[in-house]
Amino acid sequence: MDNKIAIVVSAPMFARVFLAHQINTLVELYDVTVITNLNGNSSILDNISNKVNIINLPIERKINLFADLRALFLLISIFYKNEFSLVHSVSPKAGLLTAIASWISRVPNRLHTFTGQVWMTKKGMSRWFLKLLDKIIVTLNTSILVDSFSQQDFLIKEGVLSQDLSIVLGSGSISGVDVNRFQPSKIHRNIIRKQLNIKDDCLIFLFVGRLKREKGVFELVEAFKNVSKRHDDVALLIVGPDEEGLKQELISRLEGHKEFVRFVDFTKTPEQYMAASDIFVLPSYREGFGSVIIEAASCGLPSIGSNIYGLSDAIKVGETGLLVSVRSSKLLEKAMLKLVNNDKMCNEMSLNARRRVTHNFSQDEITLKILQLYKRLIQE
Repeated sequence: MDNKIAIVVSAPMFARVFLAHQINTLVELYDVTVITNLNGNSSILDNISNKVNIINLPIERKINLFADLRALFLLISIFYKNEFSLVHSVSPKAGLLTAIASWISRVPNRLHTFTGQVWMTKKGMSRWFLKLLDKIIVTLNTSILVDSFSQQDFLIKEGVLSQDLSIVLGSGSISGVDVNRFQPSKIHRNIIRKQLNIKDDCLIFLFVGRLKREKGVFELVEAFKNVSKRHDDVALLIVGPDEEGLKQELISRLEGHKEFVRFVDFTKTPEQYMAASDIFVLPSYREGFGSVIIEAASCGLPSIGSNIYGLSDAIKVGETGLLVSVRSSKLLEKAMLKLVNNDKMCNEMSLNARRRVTHNFSQDEITLKILQLYKRLIQE
C-alpha cells in the first residue's frame, strides 16, 4: 500500500454516520488517515477500523480567525510530513482549509465533496462572501464531488463550478444506505411505540435531524398541529439534538396538541424510529442530498420534503413521496393530509421507496464508485 489518502472533515459525527463504511473499505487498499476535530471524544469514531490513522485537528465550525489560521498551519504541516497521494475534504470549513493547505503542500490529487451550500438561503454581502469561498475551494482542488444532480445544476448555474470538473456518484448521495440496517422491522416498530406510549394504530409522522430553524421544524409543528385538529389518531415524532434550544418554543407553538408529539434526543439507532413510523417529513430550507430521506425510504417510509435541490433527487414525486414549497406550513399541512387520507397511496409509495433505494442508493454501490474514483485519480 504505497498510496496514502487523507480524509478531512470538521465534525467526527459526520465521519461516523456517513463515511465509516467507505473508510473501512478503503483501508484494505490504501494507507488511510482521518483528520477531524475529536474535541476530546475519541470514542466517537469507534465504528472505524483501528487500521485507520486518526489525527485530531481543532477545526471549529464557526469562523474564528486565530483558530482557523492555527488549523491551517497544522494541516500544511501534516500534508508535508505525510506526502499523501490524495486528500479528500468534506464540509465547508474543512473544505476551505484543506483546499488551501493541500494546494500549498502540492498534494497531487485534491478532492472536495459539496454536501449543500450555506449561502443558498443568504442574501447580500453574506451570500456573496460565502459563495466566493466555495469558488476558492473549486479553484484550488483538482476534482469536485457533488452529492446530487440538482445541486450540481445549481452550482453550475451560479457559476461556482463547471460540468467537466464536477462528479456525481451513481444516482447521487454521499454514502448511500445500508439497506440491511435500514429496513422495515415489526420488532422495532412494536418496541419503540411501546417505549413512547404510542398506540399500534396511530399514524406517526417522523422528523430525524438537528433541531434547527433551517430544517423547517417550526413549519412542521404548525402543519402537524392543524393535521391533529382533524385527526386524533396521528402523532409527530421528532428525533435529533436540540442544537439551537428550540424545543420549548416548539412545544409552546403546539398549544393544546403537545400530547400528540414526542421528542427524542440524538440516537445512534435512527433506523428503529424509522421502522416505528409511517411517513417521513423533512421541510428543510436547504440540503445537499438529504441522505436521511433515503434512509427512511429504505425502511419503507414515503416522504414529504421541500422542493429544493437535493431533496428533489431523494424523493420521486408521486412515486416515493411528495414535494412542497419551502417555508410553507399550509402546503406542508395539505401534503400531510393527502397521505393521511389515502392509505393506498401510502402503501404504494412505501413499496416504491424501499425498491428504489435498493436499486439505486445501496451503500455497497456508492462505496464501489468512490473506490473506482480514487483509483482513477491516483493513477492519472
